[in-house]
Amino acid sequence: MRRRCSLTTCMMVISLLLGDQASAGIIITGTRHIYPERQREITIQLTNDDRRAPRLVKAWLERGDSQARPESSDVPFSLSPPVFRIDAGKGQAMRLVYTREPLPADRESLFWLNVLEVPPRALELADENQQKNLLRFAFRIRTKVFFRPAQLPGTPEDAVGQLSWTLLQGLEGTTLQVSNASAYHITFNEIALAMGPQPDASLVSAESGMVPPGATVRLAIQRRVSDVPANAQVHFKYINDFGAFSAPQRAALKF
Repeated sequence: MRRRCSLTTCMMVISLLLGDQASAGIIITGTRHIYPERQREITIQLTNDDRRAPRLVKAWLERGDSQARPESSDVPFSLSPPVFRIDAGKGQAMRLVYTREPLPADRESLFWLNVLEVPPRALELADENQQKNLLRFAFRIRTKVFFRPAQLPGTPEDAVGQLSWTLLQGLEGTTLQVSNASAYHITFNEIALAMGPQPDASLVSAESGMVPPGATVRLAIQRRVSDVPANAQVHFKYINDFGAFSAPQRAALKF
């Protein structure tokens, strides 16, 4: 059984052992990627932000299993190049092509792009003992790829109006249930339960997340609430196609 450490602990160990050798250098342009069905391909741009050393990069897509190995990936896309080197301060474009295998036509499909970068071996060190004491860590970035069929009704902005919110009270506490009747994925940046429609109403933060098309998810509220007024609302922001946060949104609440 493999040992696991918390992110904080791992980063402390990396910093102590490697110093600046452990810093990630690869940057992906955009936090999400939209693939319109009628488009022949989309381009995903990567940049090596490290001005001193190259990076070896391996990229692949998967359907949501973060543990899936690249060689077992089963997606209707081809990504090229899948393995490449980016020199210090340089960039590389990847081409993502839909192979036309059937996907649902009545809703978006979600895939995940994985970009794995490996820092170079520190061969420039003159002291062989120093080389042996260096560790090499791989960094992986996962970003969302939304496949968008051509004939979907409405727009992603319209989809927000098709959300319905329900407040559920139970033995385990209070949760917000959100149902998405649209054909689009909606990813939230922040959500809060507002104890009334007034701008200065008391707000109780809730868990953020994403609700797929046609799905219902439950989001935990960070503290137990009671005596929720009948005119309580949900205040939230969502993330648009460009990775930006929307203006504040308000929605009625069902009980």
